[in-house]
This record gives sequence, C-alpha cells and structure tokens, in this order.
Amino acid sequence: MAAPAAAGDLRFLLVGLLLVVVVGSRLVRPPDGGGIPTTLDGPFEPATRAFDRALRQGSDDVPLTDPRLAPRARPPAPEQIALAASSDATSVWVSWVTGEAQVGSHLTPLDPSTVRSEVWYSERPSPTAAAAGDVSGHYPHVARGKAEVYSQLYPYPGLLNYTSGAIHHVRLRGLRPATRYYYRCGDSFVRGGAGLSGELSFETLPSSAAAAYPRRVAVVGDLGLTGNSTSTVEHLARNEPSLVVVVGDMTYANQYRTTGGRGVPCFSCSFPDAPLRESYQPRWDGWGRFMEPLTSRIPMMVIEGNHEIEPQGQGGAVTFASYLARFAVPSEESGSNTKFYYSFNAGGIHFIMLGAYVDYNRTGAQYSWLEKDLRKIDRRVTPWVVAAWHPPWYNSYSSHYQEFECMRQAMEGLLYQHCVDIVFSGHVHAYERMNRVFNYTLDPCGPVYITIGDGGNIEKIDIDHADGPGKCPGPGDNHPEFGGVCHLNFTSGPAKGKFCWEKQPEWSAFRESSFGHGILEVVNSTYALWTWHRNQDAYGEDSVGDQIYIVRQPDKCLLQTTSASSENNCPSEGCPSLVSNSGYGAQKDIIRSGHLIWNASLVISMILISTVFMKGNLCSRF
Repeated sequence: MAAPAAAGDLRFLLVGLLLVVVVGSRLVRPPDGGGIPTTLDGPFEPATRAFDRALRQGSDDVPLTDPRLAPRARPPAPEQIALAASSDATSVWVSWVTGEAQVGSHLTPLDPSTVRSEVWYSERPSPTAAAAGDVSGHYPHVARGKAEVYSQLYPYPGLLNYTSGAIHHVRLRGLRPATRYYYRCGDSFVRGGAGLSGELSFETLPSSAAAAYPRRVAVVGDLGLTGNSTSTVEHLARNEPSLVVVVGDMTYANQYRTTGGRGVPCFSCSFPDAPLRESYQPRWDGWGRFMEPLTSRIPMMVIEGNHEIEPQGQGGAVTFASYLARFAVPSEESGSNTKFYYSFNAGGIHFIMLGAYVDYNRTGAQYSWLEKDLRKIDRRVTPWVVAAWHPPWYNSYSSHYQEFECMRQAMEGLLYQHCVDIVFSGHVHAYERMNRVFNYTLDPCGPVYITIGDGGNIEKIDIDHADGPGKCPGPGDNHPEFGGVCHLNFTSGPAKGKFCWEKQPEWSAFRESSFGHGILEVVNSTYALWTWHRNQDAYGEDSVGDQIYIVRQPDKCLLQTTSASSENNCPSEGCPSLVSNSGYGAQKDIIRSGHLIWNASLVISMILISTVFMKGNLCSRF
C-alpha cells in the first residue's frame, strides 16, 4: 500500500517543482515584448538618430490672447486647478487660484485671509443639483487648507511688478488607494456656489506594494508654452498617465517678455544691458490655465529648474518666489521641509526629487536628508527607486556639457550605494538614454540615466554633440547658475586625457534631437517598460522614438553597507574609473545562462510530470 502513496508524493513534488520553475522564469524573463530590447542586452553600441531637418528646430510662444490660456472661470470661482501626490496613496494635494493677478508699478496685493480654502469630496458623483452650491448634503468629506499671495518686484525702471491671485493649497487625508474621488474646491460660503469649482474627479495612486504600480507615469522636462509644448502636452494626455513628473523649467516666464516670444540661445549675449532678467509672471497664470484640463484630474509632481530661479529685488536677492508659492509638494510628509527636494511613493515606486539649485554638498542639509530617505526605503514594499532633478550628470550634447559635475561628484556615490534604478533629468533640450553607468564607467549596477528635456520650450532643440567636430565646449563654457565648476578630463578609455570624446561616448546608448515626452510603465518588481514618444509620431500607429525594458537585478546589485564614491576631491586631471567594464559582459553572460537553465528546467519538469501522471493513469485502468 506504500507504493501509491509514494507515487502521489512524487507527483506532488513534481508539481511543486513546476510551480517553482514557472515562477522563477517569470522573475527573470520579460513580458511578451515583441522584440523590445532589455537592459540585460546591453551595454548597447552608441547610436545617434540625426535631427530631421524637415522639422522646425523650435516654435514661437503661444500668445496670452490664445483662448487656451484664458481664465476658465470668473472670480471668485477657482481656476488653475492642479493635483499633486502626497507621500503615499492615502493623501492628495489640491491647489488652485482665486482672484485676479495685477501687473503695474504701484500694486496692492490681495488679502488671502478673506477667502476660504476648501475641498469637498466623495467616492460618488453628486447629482446635478449640487451645482447650485449645496455641497454639504452631497459630499460627506471636507478638507481645509490655506492661501497665500506672492509678488515679483523690480527696483528698476521699465520692469513691471506683479502680484498674484490667492493661491490655495489643501491636503486631503485618509483616502483609499486606487479609488476614484469626486471633488469641488473653493469657498462654499460665497452665495449661490459662485465660489466653488464644478465637479472634478481623480483616482488615487495604488498603495505601496511590490505588486501595485501606477498604470503609466509620464515624464517631461523643459516644457514652456510654445506650439511644440502644446503638442507635447496633447500627446502626453492621450497616453492617459496616472502621474506626471516634470523635471524642471515649467513656463519660461523669465524669457517671455524680453525675448518677445521668440527664443534666443543666449540671453546675456542678446540683452547685454539688461540689469536683471525680467520674469513676466502672467505667463505662469497662462501656463496654469493651459495645463488645468490635465492637472485637475492627474497628479503632477515638479522640481525646480534654472528657469524657476527668477531673481528679483536689488541684485536678484529674492529667488524662486513663484515656484515656492504655486506648487504643493510633500516636503513635510517626506521630512525635507522644503519644496526644493522631497520624496513620495507611487505604488511600488519610490520617487526622489532632488534640487540642483540649492546646496547639494555632503555637509549640507539636502545630502543629509537624502541619506536618511534612502535608508528608510524598504525594497520589499517599493522595489523601484527613481530619482529626478533638472540638470543631467551624463550628457554628450555640447549644451550644458559637464555643467553639474560638482553635483555628480558629491551625490553619485550615495545613489549608487543604494541601487537607484532610474534617473530622469532635463535642462538639455533633446533626448538621450544612457547605458548603465557609474563614474563614467559602464557598470551593470549603475542607474539608467535618461535626459528628457525636450518638452518644447522657447529655446529650441539642441542639436550639437560635444563629440562633433569643433563642438567640444571650452573650459570657460557651461558654468552652472548655482554651485561650483568641477570640469574634468577623462583618465581612461578612448577619451583619456581629453575633456570631450571624439565619438559618441560608450555610456551614451541612444540620442536624438526631437521634441517629445516619455512614459514609464512598471510591469512588476523586476521589469519596467520605458517609451520615448516623439511629437512627430503623435498620430503614428504604434510609432515610438525609443523603447526598452529596464530590468532590475537585485540579486546581482546588492545594497552596499559601505559608501561608494565618485571621489569629490579629484585631481585636476580628473577622477579615476572605479569599476571595470569587464564585469558588465560577464554578468550579462550569467543572466543569459540563467535564462537557458530556466528554460531547460521547465522542459525537463514537464516531461517528468507527464511521465508520472501517465503511469498513474495506466495503473488505474488495470
């Protein structure tokens, strides 16, 4: 009687083996990608798609008289409504503007305390009768916040002052993840509901878990408000993202008035006598109105760029006034207590937004906060860690080449130590995706750096590469608007002893000068699909500019207990390479061998199981 039991046990064990093999193969194999490459296939030979001369290199600013930039509501009703994520899925920020902004020489700011900041919300849409203003009977929840007003003031003749409408920020708490909410914002005490918005809705992000991810995350940078910018936003909206990340340089308000709506490559060259770069603040209001159909239903997360500096006052002593007033970000929730850098979770992704225009040195507050934030990450809950800031560390274009080398030397080792998976930046007005890299050396555990500063702004597309003939910047070029200069010559490889490569660098996998945006779709804890959409492909069927599966290798790239370093105290001739390229190819061979082993194991297990079950069936027949 023992034989049948033994056979049953064998069948049970083989079924278990099959399950292990299938699950394991799912962990190392990508979804059906239809031939889409993965980072396991890299490092890739550098490739450049030349700028299409049939396309315009830029376009003019959309004038403020355009209907898309007109107020969508009359005071006292809210306008420029925008959502932002909080630190987790149970909370959301709602922002809007009421009242009229003023432009002129002698202005009296509005009093924000005279209007309430309320958001009424529910999991069910309200009847149309609620439009009359009876919100308390239709929305069971209300959250209240505060409002502020900011001014942009110039002590120079001919430059116009500005004072904003009342800018409201309200945080909704206790929400359910992955749930649609219906809301109205404004002041319910205004008679007849005139102080409230119409009903809008949003869906909260999924809870933080290794199996829960936003459907799509849109990434865009250096957007502005030109004809190209509007094409980018329209294309992005059609991709139906769950979250939008803007990596700096939102409006280019600081160039609208002084350039007359036509971009110039060098402000100081074209306007050498200007005492201060004027920032025409009504441009911010127009941008908020244009973006409202998107931002009132999808959270948008921002980080400051150089065009948000907007100096004002004597000598430009006051900066970032509009950025700090207009956007709500989870700074307090993430422990940074400043809008210049913060973090948040979106399902199983932990986003870190860093500031390049505030102190980033190792002795500063931002570095200390970053260390603490990285230590708190639980990769079992948020397997993916994505960082974003405005200026790129890795960039093969002439524009901004090695501009923020000091920031890279200060922070790169910390991000590498904690296995950050992807880094998004803008600043360079073109697209570029890197091979995995650390300290200018190919490294299978380095992040995938992606430059996505091609949103469509007034300064036109960048087309010159630093490795092109006569295009290598000089030592006096590309000085940052904040921080020091740490330009270096390479100490190894084909560019040894030189400031620029003579061909596309090996760490640059693909680059193209076209306007567009990107979409990140995280599939599971191991695979994420990255797609770059060019504006000229907006109406093309299944047409993409660049696409790749980014693959995490947590079993190969372990969190380090000791700090990796990009060596901040480099000699004048440059920093040494810390990692050998040879390990990249060896590790890729190991992964490919693993795929073969899984496939072979799967086939053998299926044969064994079939044999056992067939024998069992034959015995039962006789």
